[in-house]
Amino acid sequence: MKKRTSSLVITMCTLLLAGCTGSKNIQDLTYITTIGLDYDEVKDEYTAYLQGLNFANVAKQEGARSPELIPAYVGSEKGETLNIAVSKLYKKSRPPLFFGHTKSLVLSDNLLKYKFKEVLEDIGRNRSLRPSLGIFSTDMNIEDIFNAKGLFNYPPVYTVLLTDESAESLQNDVDSSSLMTFLREYYEPMGTSMLPSIKIDTKSWKAGEVVPALYLDGYRVFQGSELKGILSSKDSIIVDWLRNKKNTLNYPLYEDGELLSTFNLAAKKPKVNYKGENSGLPTFDLEIGVEAELLEKIKEVPYTELQSKLQKSLEDRIERVYSEGLDHEMDVLDVGVKWYRSHPEEYKNLEKNRSFYLTENSLDNVKVKLNIKHFNAYRYVK
Repeated sequence: MKKRTSSLVITMCTLLLAGCTGSKNIQDLTYITTIGLDYDEVKDEYTAYLQGLNFANVAKQEGARSPELIPAYVGSEKGETLNIAVSKLYKKSRPPLFFGHTKSLVLSDNLLKYKFKEVLEDIGRNRSLRPSLGIFSTDMNIEDIFNAKGLFNYPPVYTVLLTDESAESLQNDVDSSSLMTFLREYYEPMGTSMLPSIKIDTKSWKAGEVVPALYLDGYRVFQGSELKGILSSKDSIIVDWLRNKKNTLNYPLYEDGELLSTFNLAAKKPKVNYKGENSGLPTFDLEIGVEAELLEKIKEVPYTELQSKLQKSLEDRIERVYSEGLDHEMDVLDVGVKWYRSHPEEYKNLEKNRSFYLTENSLDNVKVKLNIKHFNAYRYVK
């Protein structure tokens, strides 16, 4: 009898535990997928933008995508602090807001300039936001970015703002960044941290009318936790490729303004060989292994000459990107991070002087070790 009573009690407890007491159906919440933040330095006022998604239409489907257009819901409010601005939206949102699935954060250039450090601290204290959050910057209207859809009228979750491509190889594109990765680099005393810049393209796609499309267009670069400048899309792609972020690079080879051929390039992790141990500043050689695939042969060039021209072109391109960073005191090759860890005394002297640690003479030599592996049916005699 006691055994039966015990079994009954256990069964009832199990049923209670298995229930969904206090939970909500997915259609009863407004899921915030993206947060946008702007700042007005004249009014000393923040503007918070929220991009909301509701699953009410998804709950009525059985596998197929709804033929009806899914509107992008964008809310915005202003306030003296970010919390005040967002709390105003809480009062005006039914179904209620839920931040547990927020995937991206978009910050205006004005906020980066005036209030970036304060905002980073606020975000870090917010337990609702995950460290895997994607983070972007923009000089465009955030509301316009949030209203942009994917191609074929797909909802905004199919745009570059919310689609995670970090596990895939990128071809000729700027890489996205997570909040966790950015913060880890941002607080390093040497080296750079980079925020991808998101923009709207209105020229490439049309469907009777212009179809706005989101894309990543370069980086906002921080050095020593300070915003130093902008790295163009063209240079950003080279930097990502050198940092070995699974990028492949489409590279046209020119000579005197004439196109010779085009290649697809994959780079191995660059080797930084430090020199001048007693100079007090990092000096180094850079060695990069590159595997190339010939995509198009425009002009007839012998193999050895083609290989030599491509190698020299890449070495010159890397040196130009390095020099472009120097003009704005940016260590775009990230050579300072490893150096300061192995040279603590020299780093202490630099920290006292608060001077930038790279000069035109810091990069002594760039060596590209090139191997053209595939020729795509073009015939060459090695």
